[in-house]
Amino acid sequence: MPKAWSDEEKEAVKQSLIESGRKLFEKHGLRKTTVDEIAKASHISKGAFYLFHNSKEELYFEILEITERDFKQAAFRNLELSEMSRRDTFKAFLKESIAFLTTMPIYKQISSGDLQYLMRKLPKKALDKHMRSDLEYFSQYLQPWIDKGWMRKVDPDALNGLFLSVVYFVVHRNDIGASSFEATEEILVDMIAEYLIPEE
Repeated sequence: MPKAWSDEEKEAVKQSLIESGRKLFEKHGLRKTTVDEIAKASHISKGAFYLFHNSKEELYFEILEITERDFKQAAFRNLELSEMSRRDTFKAFLKESIAFLTTMPIYKQISSGDLQYLMRKLPKKALDKHMRSDLEYFSQYLQPWIDKGWMRKVDPDALNGLFLSVVYFVVHRNDIGASSFEATEEILVDMIAEYLIPEE
């Protein structure tokens, strides 16, 4: 890394890459956005880009994780504070998650093809780390529900897989068709909530 850059300057470049990358990915999508465009928007050289990220896919994934982290903090807080019944609270949580995936600009343009492309391009270590992080996050907020008997006790990996299936459902919404997506969403949300959350 250039010696002329102070720690503050390095941090500024990192933030610029995230902000510029987000705007470009939201506008053009993952595959049509180039490293040259990101570097230019961040006022650095293409070579300097690779001092911070090994690929545009890794930057894209980092932006997804930041966006997802902010959403999780708000969504799980709502899960704790809701005054509705536990099952209705959980249904609202699932619907809020699906709405997030279908309305946030960087998420809503991801197709099933984009997801497959991203999975091929990212290092397995990065994907495994993300899965572990998701599992820890879900466990942190949902284990108290399980301990109190508010949620069925299921294998943590299975629970994580269940939430991942919701993501895949959203990513494949174009395959399902706009006319069927909302009706299918209602059925899926009801099925998951009724299985996981016992009646009070």
